[in-house]
Amino acid sequence: MIFKRYLFKTNLLYTSSICAILIFLIWFSRVNGFVSYITENGIEVSKFINLFVLILPWLLMVIIPISLFVGTLINFNRLKNNNEITILKNSGLTKLQICQPIIFLAIICSLICYFIAFFLMPYANRILKESRMAINENYTNIAFKSKTFESFKDLTIYSKKRDEENNLFEIFLHDRRASEYGLTITSRKGKIVIRNKSAFLEMEQGTVQKFNYKDRNSEIMKFDNYVFNLSESTKVNLNNKLKPNEYYFHELLNPPENLTEIEYKKIKSEIHERLIDPLLSIVLTLIALSLILKGEFKRNGNANYIIYSVLTASTYFMLNILSYSFVKYSSNLAILPYLNFIIFTYIALEILRKNYRIKNAH
Repeated sequence: MIFKRYLFKTNLLYTSSICAILIFLIWFSRVNGFVSYITENGIEVSKFINLFVLILPWLLMVIIPISLFVGTLINFNRLKNNNEITILKNSGLTKLQICQPIIFLAIICSLICYFIAFFLMPYANRILKESRMAINENYTNIAFKSKTFESFKDLTIYSKKRDEENNLFEIFLHDRRASEYGLTITSRKGKIVIRNKSAFLEMEQGTVQKFNYKDRNSEIMKFDNYVFNLSESTKVNLNNKLKPNEYYFHELLNPPENLTEIEYKKIKSEIHERLIDPLLSIVLTLIALSLILKGEFKRNGNANYIIYSVLTASTYFMLNILSYSFVKYSSNLAILPYLNFIIFTYIALEILRKNYRIKNAH
């Protein structure tokens, strides 16, 4: 029917617009942090844009339901003020019939969120982890400034002068990356060289002081030429060090056997979150529809129903977060998030099933 296409398109437009605005606001709120990190560490802007894109799947899991919820409230509040809902009501349509296209849109959004939760989010989280490690371990983009102490992770470098050919003079380097000892290196001259995607600092005429943390002894060695690996670090096996949000859903169902009890509980909680969170679009939409369409249609009375909708949705959010906390402590309480969803959905549907009161004129 025409009204169904109209409601679907208008609600989709509001939802998409709000979703875009929220993403932009998050971008804008992080600009200062990004610029600061880029200027301090000499990292390319494109790499940070890539990092933010990888964060989007996790953000969309929350942004999509909230955008649909707010979009539904705005759209139906407008329809009520324009008496469009009254026209649909007088044509003999029930609340559920009016809400059908919006519920259908909520189901589509939930399916999108399931795809994100099961496939896109764990994939993005894994790539994000690799990208962060690459940035932390990659010293090829270090913008060395003369007469400035540059700190990168557990590495501190100082050079008195730097010429146009990127030669460094009067170098001081302190390495705290090893847990057993610390290295302090001084050199008259050096230059950064890239080999096999790793960064090396080739130095001439200097000293290396090795301080052993355990026995508090120091060893000093002079050198004519010394090559220091700036990219040297302990590699992490991603397959053995995955966080719960980095597992694909089928991997959550068959977790590694070497997990601790705490890690195993987190895995179980992640399973329930992946199953329930995508349904957020449906329950929030039903809350918005049931309360915005509740009662008699009064032009000045819509604000109250919007407030009730926001308070009810906030209550659902808080109970959901609380239920996940209980699940992490005991798997016997795994039913709580499902029960929370069922109760709110049932109440919202019951409100929608109650038809409008038709006043007979005498």
